[in-house]
Amino acid sequence: MQVLICDDHPIVASALGMTLETAFDAQVHIALSCSQALGKVREIGQLDLLMLDLHIPGEDPRGNLAAARAACPGTPIMVFSGSDDAHNLRLALEMDVAGFLPKSSSPEVVEAALRLVLAGGRYLPDAVRLLALGEPVPTPTPAPAPTLAGAQVVSAHATANATANGGADGHAGLTTRQRHVLQLLAQGSPNKQIARELGISPATVKVHVAQVLATLGAGNRTEAVMMAHQRGLL
Repeated sequence: MQVLICDDHPIVASALGMTLETAFDAQVHIALSCSQALGKVREIGQLDLLMLDLHIPGEDPRGNLAAARAACPGTPIMVFSGSDDAHNLRLALEMDVAGFLPKSSSPEVVEAALRLVLAGGRYLPDAVRLLALGEPVPTPTPAPAPTLAGAQVVSAHATANATANGGADGHAGLTTRQRHVLQLLAQGSPNKQIARELGISPATVKVHVAQVLATLGAGNRTEAVMMAHQRGLL
């Protein structure tokens, strides 16, 4: 798997790279500017993932995203930023990126978000979801690193080969893996037990639970199970 990380902070880029190398056995390439990244794209060829810092000094975020999309039309692009103000979030929505990852995210959230994006999904923080719904975004306040309990995951259109890894199967927009998670939720299984049953990490379970809630429009696990019964999904 070929991954390109574009960030003007080598330490941040290296930390992300180590996560990708360890968790996904990826071959990671690092660029410190968008122009350097575009040059590497020409050298590497097809990428499986492009991670782009939204704010590189002296460069235009919108221009960088447009150039990256033009150079990698079939590659999922995940942007990451040290700021999650409304302007940045709107830009992520407008450019239809595969994910928006705050740099304050914990390693567990980073890995789980990357797994979702690489499986064909889309990872967006709760603030981005609010913008998509046309709701006001709360003014950011200093807070600990976010967890998946404070994020929503929005599924993307699945590809034909994504079903085996959790791709959409036509049941209310839920993937096969999400339906398995929903069935275990209906049995009252906690996240750790779901993780053991499905052979995935608890952090990944949190991603799937968040995506089930978002897809069904449920506010919590109990409501999701009730709605699933009403819709004949269980």
